[in-house]
Amino acid sequence: MASKQHNADHRKTYFVVWMMLLVFTVITVWVSYHNYGVFNIVVAMGVATVKATLVCLFFMHLKYDNRLNQVVFVASFVFLAIFVGLTASDELFRPVEAVAKVEAVRPPAGNQAALMEKLRNSTPSLIAKGKEIYLSQCMACHGAEGKGNGPAGAALNPTPRDFTSGLWKQGGTPAQVFKTVSDGMAGTPMPPFESLSVADRWALVHFIRSLSPNTPADTPETLKLIGLGEGVSAVSSQALPEIPVDFAIDRMVKEK
Repeated sequence: MASKQHNADHRKTYFVVWMMLLVFTVITVWVSYHNYGVFNIVVAMGVATVKATLVCLFFMHLKYDNRLNQVVFVASFVFLAIFVGLTASDELFRPVEAVAKVEAVRPPAGNQAALMEKLRNSTPSLIAKGKEIYLSQCMACHGAEGKGNGPAGAALNPTPRDFTSGLWKQGGTPAQVFKTVSDGMAGTPMPPFESLSVADRWALVHFIRSLSPNTPADTPETLKLIGLGEGVSAVSSQALPEIPVDFAIDRMVKEK
């Protein structure tokens, strides 16, 4: 009789813990839609820690385990917390002066500037290429239709940009979107995509803009963000002179 009561108590405990895990899962999704600034990681780790603790205590039976095993298990997390805390204190509270970087935007040189000038004009072929890149690089977070509802986006805070809304946090001109794609967005999960070629980034820019009802044109000020603009594009867009191959070979033969 005592054994049956014991089993019933355990089943009740497991059910209560399971319900608590479901509640915390709902909380996890709910907090992902709110921006707590520098405390984003603290809130996320706090909720995850509570859920993990419930699983370890009851479903992994740590609550009923040998006392020594409990101490060793908890101690490992204490050392992990110390390591994370020391790293976070340096990352989150370092003086701004110590990490600020003043980087001048250098104008692209020669043929690269001419290529940038050419690629920043949208074409159907660039949009089609950009769609292929988007589906492989961006869809997981921003969704197949660019609405910010990708499967990986639900766990991000702030949530990914809905390109169909027409709202741009850092501007929606071609140059501004190109800079965002290239450099990422500080304080958000948006990473830089500098590993993509310039052509691929521009193709991605044109596809992203094709999803939005708000596609402003560049101005001299926005072009300067990527090293183009007045006094730069006019000179840079001139391709470097090319030497005919036959002429170069003839000169090499004569110099021998």
